Amino acid sequence: MDQFAAALGLEAALVARERGPAPPYRLNTVYVGGGTPTLLEPHALASALSPILSEARLEPDFEWTIEANPSSVDKAKLLAYRKLGINRVSLGIQSLAPELLARLGRIHTREIAIRALDDIFRAGFENVSVDFLCGVPGQSISTLEESIQEAQRFPIKHLSCYLLTLPPDHSMYQELPDEEEQLEHLLWVDHFLGNAGFEHYEISNFAKPGWKSRHNMNYWNGLSYLALGPSAHSFDSEKFIRSKNVSSLSGYCETLRSGRRPIEWSEELTPTQREIEKWLLALRLSEGIAEECFNTPQRRRMLDVFERQGLVVSHPVLAGRKRLTPKGFALSDQIIPSFI
Repeated sequence: MDQFAAALGLEAALVARERGPAPPYRLNTVYVGGGTPTLLEPHALASALSPILSEARLEPDFEWTIEANPSSVDKAKLLAYRKLGINRVSLGIQSLAPELLARLGRIHTREIAIRALDDIFRAGFENVSVDFLCGVPGQSISTLEESIQEAQRFPIKHLSCYLLTLPPDHSMYQELPDEEEQLEHLLWVDHFLGNAGFEHYEISNFAKPGWKSRHNMNYWNGLSYLALGPSAHSFDSEKFIRSKNVSSLSGYCETLRSGRRPIEWSEELTPTQREIEKWLLALRLSEGIAEECFNTPQRRRMLDVFERQGLVVSHPVLAGRKRLTPKGFALSDQIIPSFI
């Protein structure tokens, strides 16, 4: 971890150096994710990011998220992260059913996950998100309900629920539930969380009013983001340039020790790519997309088909926009390509 923290600091310093003596830039979110970043001690994280944070002007509603696995945090570490300025925690619980945790190969137990949630709130965090999986082999609606209800004993503000996907060569692939059962799981989550006061604002994400993930909303709204670390992807929304860092940790560290940024490739999005991304991103969100975008006979025909099937509707609040229904969200992988 020391080697990685040192390399991360070098990359942040190179980014700051390339920027030069420009006016302080406005920073509204930081997201520390990928793997288990809470294995990194707070002081090491602060040191690594200081070249960028020291040059930034933080917005009044600045959001700084750190992802955590239940077994990698305790109250003392959480207090140190909060003192550093982190104000949002995303906890990867996945399930609270012991048999499902074992099947998923998770190293934490139900008891460890609940203790981690308790430590997070005792450390003073208010903006807390939890991650769950549905469509897991052997999972029933009742086990899914029990897990989410248990998490809701805490005042969580945000919940992500992802459908388990596996490659065909995975040992559990043949045991995955069929599409009908997967759809049942996804629609149950939408209904249950809606009744609990959560807004289904993105395909897999639910939030209490005012608590959407601001960082992820930046992604989905096509705004710029800078990413550091192995395999990290960045995007410049003014120049439409996307870039990716080298994937291997050794290659990442070696490139930075040589004084170079570890960018593996970069590309300027073509007009066609930008059009595709517009559809992919807009229909992920509950705000949907402007009706004027259905500007070809094919798009208008498919819109009519999906409206008759109850998968797309007019937005109930925002005039002149179309959005996916909960069932449309669940089937978005089949719907969105029809408009591209």
